[in-house]
Amino acid sequence: MSQELNLEPYLELYNEVMASIRPKTFPFGVKFYDNLEERPPRVMRPPTPMNVCQATALTRYHGRLMYFTLEDMACIIGAVAVGMMEPPENMRSGKIAAMLHADLESARRFTDLVPRIPPGKVKAIASAPLDRLTFEPDIVVIYGNTSQAMRIVQAYLWKRGGRANFSTGGEYSLCADTLANTYNTQDLSLAIPCFGDRKTAMAQDDELTVSFPVALIPEILEGLRGTAQTAAYPTPFDIGFPQMPDYTLTEWAVAFRQQQRKVSVERTTRNTK
Repeated sequence: MSQELNLEPYLELYNEVMASIRPKTFPFGVKFYDNLEERPPRVMRPPTPMNVCQATALTRYHGRLMYFTLEDMACIIGAVAVGMMEPPENMRSGKIAAMLHADLESARRFTDLVPRIPPGKVKAIASAPLDRLTFEPDIVVIYGNTSQAMRIVQAYLWKRGGRANFSTGGEYSLCADTLANTYNTQDLSLAIPCFGDRKTAMAQDDELTVSFPVALIPEILEGLRGTAQTAAYPTPFDIGFPQMPDYTLTEWAVAFRQQQRKVSVERTTRNTK
């Protein structure tokens, strides 16, 4: 099976991401299966029921190739978000999110808007680092700090322009805001890791998630390379007069720069006499 796969685009993206923005954990691919008959080689099932973010944490931290179904799910919201089950009554009523809301109605309004793949559409999910894939993924997920996430957004906008928008509720980030939202929109998604991702799956205080469908890989690659000279990572500190082109500065800032250049020329002239 693996011999028939074209994994070059994913390896190229992996190499570019690791060389240019250097995230702390593996960028990984995710595939959604609509049946239980297909199963990629060399994957492992979770050893206990797990949250979606826990299974993918084994991928991004340890390089494990994971495969999980509804039977492997611990979190109701996660299973609903990735399309493996119908929302039960405690989710429809908002009760499942009541601990983070003033009353049941505000909790219900929150759970109503949680991104989710239509129930029953997904039977299984596989995840693997981009350089170890044994399947062709549907989406790519990268955890990174705000500067690394910025670089992916800049790459995304390199040719298309405009702005990247994202929506969050501060909860259900990897399963809903990342996987489900990217699956549904077939577009780039940004997410803030939720309490569950932090507490049970080791998401760090400085991390965001950026995800996009694999169809955007050529665009992201071109954008990363096209913006690399202007927006290098790590971002060099520039304390003092900002080293920016004149056309980006106010007229008084340009005048200050011209004056500084004049003083520098005069000083050099004096020193060479």
